[in-house]
Amino acid sequence: MDMNQTKIPAEAEAALPAADTRMGRFYRALLKRYPIWPVISFFMGKKVPEHKHSAWYMLGGIALFFFIIQIITGILLMVYYKPGQPWASVNRIVMEVPFGALIRSMHHWSANLMILTLFLHMFSTLFMKAYRAPREGTWISGFILLTLVMLFGFSGYLLPWDDLAFFAVRIGVSEMEKLPVLGPFAADLARGGPDVSMETIGRFYALHVVILPLVVLLMIALHLLFVQIQGVSEPDAFAALPDEKKKYRNFFSDFMIGEIPVWLFMFGLLIALSATLPRELAAEANPMGAAPEGIKPEWYLLAPYQALKLFPGKLELVGMAIMGLAPLVVIALPFIDKEIPTGKRGELITKMAIGGLIGFLGMTIWGLLS
Repeated sequence: MDMNQTKIPAEAEAALPAADTRMGRFYRALLKRYPIWPVISFFMGKKVPEHKHSAWYMLGGIALFFFIIQIITGILLMVYYKPGQPWASVNRIVMEVPFGALIRSMHHWSANLMILTLFLHMFSTLFMKAYRAPREGTWISGFILLTLVMLFGFSGYLLPWDDLAFFAVRIGVSEMEKLPVLGPFAADLARGGPDVSMETIGRFYALHVVILPLVVLLMIALHLLFVQIQGVSEPDAFAALPDEKKKYRNFFSDFMIGEIPVWLFMFGLLIALSATLPRELAAEANPMGAAPEGIKPEWYLLAPYQALKLFPGKLELVGMAIMGLAPLVVIALPFIDKEIPTGKRGELITKMAIGGLIGFLGMTIWGLLS
């Protein structure tokens, strides 16, 4: 069809700037060449409920903001990082490259803040019952994203090849090896041999900069697609209100513009943490040496690490089985709690979630203090 014969829908004409203005002519030329008005109209119609818990809706955008920081700082670090000389290249980044230490600290702190935000996002979604039908796919894809991001952090932990990273990863992979059936195979696959070595660096590096970014980007796209198709969830109390008492904000104008100051604040917090608490580089790893005292996993893995201490000896497999069931229960939540508005089963799940959150915090604090 000739471009000049492509008609712009009347709805689009009414929403566009005047035809005699520069922006009006630009938008009309664009829509004649690419008739995507139905897509634009769909996004313009997205609304966000306004209620006393609306601030929790911002957590997804904050997590995405930190992920973008991760990509930018990660690319900058890749310019100077050499998998064949891991510790020396990181030491050069910290000591010689202009702003290298700051960029490395930003990469570290943005990863931690992203994981923390995703934890808060998951629990806020759980307590607002936003996992129920028809949002089962949104819940499951979000949980998979959280798992992948934690794996992201673990895979990047080894790359500096300092003492702390080396022995922490060695302990982590050895715990993986204790899993029945697939444990030894998974541990050998991760290490590339019987022990953590330079071979492991190559595998973790490929996982960290190629495989996981592609998978995470795919899952983010899928998660955002679900959110856009199904809309933002409404808590039971808000949904029960008469239509005339419900208030909404446009997602792609008011709500997103309202997030910008929050993103700026988070960026300022990130810079402050990176400047005042820089990521230290310990001595180069010595596989033949003794492990430094007090080695612990990162804070987001401390809870299961400490929980396993409650199952000594042969009971450790029991602890692993219990913790292995926990993710399955989380994924199954939308299929267990279907009552709208929330009934007794939903209230029980809320109490269990509060107990799980208290347990997670308690185990994490115990791990930090022990």
